[in-house]
Amino acid sequence: MKYLYNIIAFLAIIIFIVTLSSCSQKVNKSNAKIRVVATTNTYGQVAKKVLGNKGQVISIINKSNIDPHDYQPTTITAEQVTNANVLISNGLGYDSWMNSISVNAKKATKISVGENLLNLKSGDNPHVWYKVTTMIKLANHLADVFSKKDTSNRHYYHNNAAKYISSLSVLQKQIKTIKSLNHHNKVDVSEPVFNYALDEMGYKINNPSYALSVEKGTDPTPQQIRLVENDIKHKKIKFFVNNIQDSNDILDNFVDLAKQNHVPVINVTETMPQNDDYKQWMFKQNEQVLKIERSNKY
Repeated sequence: MKYLYNIIAFLAIIIFIVTLSSCSQKVNKSNAKIRVVATTNTYGQVAKKVLGNKGQVISIINKSNIDPHDYQPTTITAEQVTNANVLISNGLGYDSWMNSISVNAKKATKISVGENLLNLKSGDNPHVWYKVTTMIKLANHLADVFSKKDTSNRHYYHNNAAKYISSLSVLQKQIKTIKSLNHHNKVDVSEPVFNYALDEMGYKINNPSYALSVEKGTDPTPQQIRLVENDIKHKKIKFFVNNIQDSNDILDNFVDLAKQNHVPVINVTETMPQNDDYKQWMFKQNEQVLKIERSNKY
């Protein structure tokens, strides 16, 4: 029996090594000239659009039920990062785990969207993909980066970037329409997730202190909660923005209170749904706002 156990254990180890080696060869030993690893599928998708069939793109977080703040990298993830030659992260403390696992990727071009492309700093709102202009800047920047690594396909990358940027014009038109209908209305939010989009649409957050406490991971004070409740009860806001990926008793109460007082609730998510692309994701969320403005009702 002990001999049989040793044989089984030995075979298990062999299978594990072969599997790991196979996975490593499949993911990390790619012959692709350009190997991109992005922290989230939001950025990974842009990279795929620009890179096309000239390389490989891996998105570490590609499911909407994973919180990028709390993600714990695996050994495989670290190996993928080490073997990449282009790394894309959000920065601004949002996916800081990338910093530690990319130490050995010394030759990789590292793009921190918040800091490198937008000149923001730690402490600024990290949800920068909610600005369409962020994705436009990233697409153009990636075209430049890929062109330097693969000069023979320079026109291909820039054409791809131009096509992707053109596809986002529907979002810019949508936001422009909302802004034209919005007469400096005020809103409240559960978290500052949708704030960049709200800013582009011309809205003002009436009581931001509650959302900032949530973002910092501290418990909102009774006064902060009461201010939002009063905004809803007295209809001081056009609508309430709720991040449905972060539910708790306080938020549930805000939503119920909004329904009772006929204040619309805009549901948003922090990560991109698996079956959507960036344009579809943003369009659906923006469309909720547009319908409210067109109805001109609370």
